[in-house]
Amino acid sequence: MPKQTIKEYATKNKISIFNVMKMVKSQKLKTITEVIDGKEVVYIVDEDVKLTKEDEVIVQHSEDINLQDEIKTLKQEVAKLRSELNRLKVTVFKMGKQDAKILKI
Repeated sequence: MPKQTIKEYATKNKISIFNVMKMVKSQKLKTITEVIDGKEVVYIVDEDVKLTKEDEVIVQHSEDINLQDEIKTLKQEVAKLRSELNRLKVTVFKMGKQDAKILKI
């Protein structure tokens, strides 16, 4: 598969690593993230070289896995926010009752 690290891409195209990182973050470059020795390594897919059918399947599968991970993370965050919201609602409700007792309403 035609892939390059960020440093290799920057060297090949004679631009700074910082600019390559900005392009990756803004999704102007197609990337693949792989875990190697417990570290995530970002590879830039070289669009100049034509991909074989097998490489296209691997790229698509990699993108699907990343989306599934993001969906799972977002669902966990939503559940956490809902529990926090419920806790705050209970707190506000209790405070409202206490204020009503103080004011004898």
